[in-house]
Amino acid sequence: MIKLSKRLKRIADLIDNGVSVIDVGTDHGYVPNFLCINNISKDIIATDISENSLNKSIQLTQELNNEKYIKNILSNGIVKEPRENIIIAGLGGIQIAEIIKNQIEVCQDAKKLILQPMQKTSILRRELMDNSFEIFDEDIIYEDDRFFEILLAKYTGNNVSYSDKDLYISKILVNRKNQIYYKFLLERKEILDDILNKFIANRQRALARRKELKLNLKYLEEAINAISS
Repeated sequence: MIKLSKRLKRIADLIDNGVSVIDVGTDHGYVPNFLCINNISKDIIATDISENSLNKSIQLTQELNNEKYIKNILSNGIVKEPRENIIIAGLGGIQIAEIIKNQIEVCQDAKKLILQPMQKTSILRRELMDNSFEIFDEDIIYEDDRFFEILLAKYTGNNVSYSDKDLYISKILVNRKNQIYYKFLLERKEILDDILNKFIANRQRALARRKELKLNLKYLEEAINAISS
């Protein structure tokens, strides 16, 4: 039996039952093998850019006799093969956006993208919406003294209008009054307060950056108040 971390277990729980899956950056192959042994999916591609990591996934797949159901492929992204659910987790938001754009047609055909950026979530949100993907749900996990944001997206082909606040704040989690997100916002506000207190704005570019940070702080405070009210 595979015991997943809280973060990976939540990602696995978001997979639709019986669909074809690709796990990009699979590392040890825990999620694909978990999906397989729990009969959630029997048609899985696991990719990783690291040969060492992929070998660990291959070894686990063999140990659990899942070779018939899991294809381990050395790749720096999505292989060009239709997949109903696409997992891209544990990478930066910019890198995830690039992976999606490199195989945009495969992503457009998928029923669901499960994306877990380690940073630059706002940039990932922007790239998704600029390419006509709808972010239809979000979640957040707290594990090992760190917050992990999860975005669920699908291609609609519709033009998406959004504001800077929509990129910086999860309207979905605010409306849901998610308490883990509330703690995440409080932590982010504390960090931003500290940055602004130490900020020296003596050039035009620095002044513009300070204005941007103060606007982000306003967004944080509004979201915190909305959840706590």
